[in-house]
Amino acid sequence: MIANRIRACARSGRSVARTGFTLIELLVVIAIIGLLVSMLMPAVQKAREAARRSSCTNNMRQLGIAAHNYLAAHRVFPSGSIIGKDCDYLIQSFPETFTVPITNIPNDAIPVLPRTAATYDPQSKTVSLRDWRVDTGWSWHALLLPQMDQATIQINFSLPKNEPTNWQMCQVPIESYVCPSAPYPSTRPLNLGYTSYRGNQGAWPLRDAMGNCQAPLNNGAFYPHSAHSDRDFTDGASNTLLFGEALFGGFWNDPNSSCSRLPDDIRPSPFDTFWSPPICGPEDPFLCPQPPKFVNQFGFGSFHGDVIVFTLVDGSSRTISKTLDASTFRALCTRNGREPLMNAF
Repeated sequence: MIANRIRACARSGRSVARTGFTLIELLVVIAIIGLLVSMLMPAVQKAREAARRSSCTNNMRQLGIAAHNYLAAHRVFPSGSIIGKDCDYLIQSFPETFTVPITNIPNDAIPVLPRTAATYDPQSKTVSLRDWRVDTGWSWHALLLPQMDQATIQINFSLPKNEPTNWQMCQVPIESYVCPSAPYPSTRPLNLGYTSYRGNQGAWPLRDAMGNCQAPLNNGAFYPHSAHSDRDFTDGASNTLLFGEALFGGFWNDPNSSCSRLPDDIRPSPFDTFWSPPICGPEDPFLCPQPPKFVNQFGFGSFHGDVIVFTLVDGSSRTISKTLDASTFRALCTRNGREPLMNAF
């Protein structure tokens, strides 16, 4: 009897199924999941960046359509900027320090950068922005608002920019003016709306042989008070840039944020550049007791790796490699230089 009970208990013990995982099995599963995640994350990041770049290309395409609608209505493209008559505003400090990766710095960057509150770190090759000069005039971004389907932003150009209603309009963020890949600070200086896109101002040296301000050649699509029709682009609408990305475009209401150009004295590449040129022209010391003497300027650049999105005068949007040589890019920047153009796209 006792032996039968022992055998029954043994049989019942063998029939009991083991539940749960051992510690070793659990660690193996976690390691496999971690390995899979590490393999998938780069692909996920690439897919996200591809989507952001596609959205940026769509923004640039919208700019091209809006510019041509403006051309159809006014027979000229909008002015690159309208310069104001009063003193400029100086955003003395950003709520958050904005650090921009810069791969190409002018040879005189070290003595130039301390002129502003921007600082350059040669080790990390970054520029940290802490101020910005905002002009009292207007940029092409503001002139193009009706064509960009921004009818709710009503600007009265006959009144100063700091008039309460105008200033409130300047603080409206416009999604189509900002590249989704741009990591701009979440808090906006003076609550102004950002932009990532600039008009093509052409190409010319920053300074003459004596180090003075170089007279602008105005050989691009936009510049202060420009008014070009499609017939002025003798190099061809499909061979001339209209808009392009910048690492930091600035603020969409600001003329100092409106355009970028190819400075001939920047080496070795015309892309992802920064410099701080002096302000050319007299300023009334009584009206402007402490005017900022220098501005922060960015060349064309992007956060899309090795390519930048541009809009051509014909309205199409293209990506250009950052390895493109400066002479070919100069041909794209000038509207009437008659330079031969090969292998740009």
